[in-house]
Amino acid sequence: MIPIVVCTTGSKSLPVLEASVKAYAPDNELIVFSGPTTTFGQAYNSAMEETFKTHDEIIIANDDVVLNPYTIPFMLEDINFLKSNNMQIGYVAARSDYVRLLQNIRYNSESEHQIKEVDIISPIFSYITKSAFESAQFPPINWYSDDVMCLDLKKVGYRNFVSRAYVHHSGSMTIGRNIDKFMIEDKPWVLENRPEYINYLFGEEK
Repeated sequence: MIPIVVCTTGSKSLPVLEASVKAYAPDNELIVFSGPTTTFGQAYNSAMEETFKTHDEIIIANDDVVLNPYTIPFMLEDINFLKSNNMQIGYVAARSDYVRLLQNIRYNSESEHQIKEVDIISPIFSYITKSAFESAQFPPINWYSDDVMCLDLKKVGYRNFVSRAYVHHSGSMTIGRNIDKFMIEDKPWVLENRPEYINYLFGEEK
């Protein structure tokens, strides 16, 4: 089964995730990486690189999500459907209740029973392959790291999808809730390294 990879600095939510995996996905190995505080991008790149030494596909997860009985079955069904239709898969991400609008069940007017293609996902619980990771990694920042990686994947031909699978999300516990601080800190990196994304991410010209 596909391993679930988590990075944490000691979130109080982690035991709840661990319990939900044990209850609802006992065949999926939960691999928890912990260590000194770095950016989201640096932490997950390191964890993914290590896990891909022994696996060709993984699910990365925040330490503040909770699975339900249908999370893994729906995720696997959707992945297999996309593979059977020869999609070049970047990310396949779960829906949630505290996540960007295109994945958010609170604001989504489309059917929750359909897979949909999007430009960018939030990888709070997301499938990715070794080949996709080798084509694009997270930048060494916090707030826009997922946006940049998803756009980099699209640039080289990969496609990102929102699954029918669902996880509950406690909400920004993994890196903290200081969103304004992260935006101020991370924008210079985007300006210097991915200026072509500035208008897409910030609504302004480079």
